[in-house]
Amino acid sequence: MNMKSIYLIISLVFISCANQVEQESENNDLSVNENAAEYNESVDSTDSIIHYVRAHRSLEVKNLSFAEARFKKVVELEPNFARGWLGLGEVSILKNNFENASIYLDKALELKPDLYEAIYLKGVSKKSQNNCDEFIMLFEEIVPTPFNRLNLLISNCFLKINELNQAKLFFDKSDTSVIDDYDLIAEYYFLKGDNDYAKKIISSNPVSNKDPRYLLISSEIMIREGNLSDAENIVKEAIEISKEPKIPFYIQKGQKLLDEIKSYQFDQAQ
Repeated sequence: MNMKSIYLIISLVFISCANQVEQESENNDLSVNENAAEYNESVDSTDSIIHYVRAHRSLEVKNLSFAEARFKKVVELEPNFARGWLGLGEVSILKNNFENASIYLDKALELKPDLYEAIYLKGVSKKSQNNCDEFIMLFEEIVPTPFNRLNLLISNCFLKINELNQAKLFFDKSDTSVIDDYDLIAEYYFLKGDNDYAKKIISSNPVSNKDPRYLLISSEIMIREGNLSDAENIVKEAIEISKEPKIPFYIQKGQKLLDEIKSYQFDQAQ
C-alpha cells in the first residue's frame, strides 16, 4: 500500500466512521487515560489505517505508550510503510531511547530515502547527543530541503560545529515566518550569541511559556547572562510540564541544565 493511497483512505475512514465513533461505548479520548485496556474499540484488528490514525492521535497528545503500541501494530501489518517506522522513531526520541530511534528511522529511510521528516528526526537525535558533526557527515551532498524544520536544524548544527557560512546559507533558505518553528529560530540566534533577538522570537510565540522547548532555550539564555536563579526556576517549570504527560526527552534535557546551573552556583560559592 503506497502512502498516497493511505492518505486518501484515511480521509474516507474519518468520514465513514464519524457516526460509529460517536456511538462507541468506550471513551477514546487519548489525552485523558493511558490505560490501553480502555481502547478495545470494535474495529478490525487487522486494519492498519485505523491503527495509524489512532497512533497519531496518541502522539499528538503525547500518550507515548499507546502511540508506540499502535505504530508497532501498523508496521506489523504494513512492514513496508515508511511512515509507520517514522512514528516509532519519533516516539523513541520522546522516550529518550536514541538507539531504538536510530533503528526505526533507518528503516523508514531505507523504504523512502526522501522522507525528510525521518532525516530531521535523525538530526534531532544526533544533536541531542552532541553529535552534530556525525549528522552533517550523513549527507553526500548538503543542500537546502523542502522541509523547513530540517533546514533550520541543519543550520543550527552548522553553528554548533562553527561552520558559520553554511549555517547562514541554510538559515537564509528557511521560512522564518512559521510560528511553529520559532523554537529553532530562537535557538539559531542564541547560538549566534544574539540573546536579545532570541528572547524576542521566544516572546513572539503566545504559547512559549507553556512549551518546554521554549522554556529550556530561555533558561540557556539566562545561564549565559548569569541569571542562575531564574534559569533554575524556568528549568524546573519545563520539567514539571513534561511530567504530565511524561516526556522523558525534555525531562532529561532539563535535568542536564539543572546540573549545569548547580555547577555554576558551586563555583560562585567558592
